[in-house]
Amino acid sequence: MGTDLANARGKTLASLFITANNLFDVGYQSHLSRLKYADYNAANGRRGVFNQGRNVSVRLVVPLAFK
Repeated sequence: MGTDLANARGKTLASLFITANNLFDVGYQSHLSRLKYADYNAANGRRGVFNQGRNVSVRLVVPLAFK
């Protein structure tokens, strides 16, 4: 999701973006990962190493103009 922040003349001052991955914190493994064959994981009660949980990021893009 994103938007442009502009002044009264319509010139873009900055762009703001918000990104979110895996909001419901679903445990998943990459089928190409060699870590899926690791020993029992006491943290989740499963075998192997799972990928990251929730991830939310904010990005602010400010254009620079040198005259």
